[in-house]
Amino acid sequence: MRYGLISGDNHIDLTYCPPDLWSSQAPAKWKLLAPRVEELEDGLHWFVEGQDQGMWNGVGPRFLKYQPGVFRHIDEMKAVGFEWDSRRGAQPRPTTPELRLADMDRDGLDAEIIYGCLLINDLIDNRELAAWANTVYNDWAVDFAKRSDPNRTFPLAIIPNNNPKAAAAEVRRCAGMGLKGGDLAFKRMSLPLYHRDWFPLWEAAAECRFPISFHSTGFKGLRAPDTPAMEQECLVEWRLVRSALFQLDGMEVLVSLIASGACEKYPEFKFILGESGVTWLPYVFDRLDTEYDDRARALNFSMKPSDYFRRQGYTTYQQDQYLEPIIPIVGEDNIIWGADYPHPDCIWPNSQKTLDANLSGVSASVRRKITCDNVIKLYGLK
Repeated sequence: MRYGLISGDNHIDLTYCPPDLWSSQAPAKWKLLAPRVEELEDGLHWFVEGQDQGMWNGVGPRFLKYQPGVFRHIDEMKAVGFEWDSRRGAQPRPTTPELRLADMDRDGLDAEIIYGCLLINDLIDNRELAAWANTVYNDWAVDFAKRSDPNRTFPLAIIPNNNPKAAAAEVRRCAGMGLKGGDLAFKRMSLPLYHRDWFPLWEAAAECRFPISFHSTGFKGLRAPDTPAMEQECLVEWRLVRSALFQLDGMEVLVSLIASGACEKYPEFKFILGESGVTWLPYVFDRLDTEYDDRARALNFSMKPSDYFRRQGYTTYQQDQYLEPIIPIVGEDNIIWGADYPHPDCIWPNSQKTLDANLSGVSASVRRKITCDNVIKLYGLK
């Protein structure tokens, strides 16, 4: 297929998944713990390990009920026909194939990489249950791609984050089913990302040409409100702090992964900092190289730490008005654009307008790399 514009970062969140995806298959011991939907007075709610997580077909990864005036862009999406209906029988646009494809067409997308259920491994404490829930989603994602358009929709697998050997096995299984890559939730990993016990996972990813993404889910070092009452008191302020800084967790991923030696040992291993932005990278490159030279040369890397990113790493972004002068420093081959559909801060259905504004001074060849060719090469699209 001849591709033009590809989003390297779109989504299917738990909120939009079929309400019986897990409950219809759950073993008896997990019937009340597996992700399931219950009908309450205001509509259908997701319950995970017995805890109410918010609305089925709710807004964004936090499953919010639609409320006018909370998110400007959500109101804009609503005005052009995007619906969040939590009543039984509704059709979530992101998981209804014909509606999702229509939304892609409206945004001018030829194809998309789809991250799935970013927070599911953060919501489930039971490790065995979490790994099972991952496999159920991954099987469904394979089927969803077939029912949509396998030349346009490319879901990523959810990779178990609490057992390196199980993670490696799931990479090989998902690669065998035709999935192009996976996402690894790093906030609650059983071992730190820089621990060498994760080498079996990086080995499997390199062997299968299966890139591993680390999508931002929020900077965990933020000073949060002390009580629910304080959170309500500072609701808008806290929302701004959290949303403006959530991508900073990409810094920890980048440094931890390179420090682990994964890139040194497995040069065919590819990784992506999902929705992490671009323009902060030169600062961290400098800090990483400086501190390695000062206090970590015992790692015996054969390259400068920052050079591993240029050889094996990628970062995705949706809009950045300061991007253009930074491209040569980060690398035109290492940057991937994404629309972030259907999240509250996505740029759907105005992707073309945003790209024109952010890349107005960039050559046609570099723009094509960022908006198309880098994704094709990374994921082996045809």
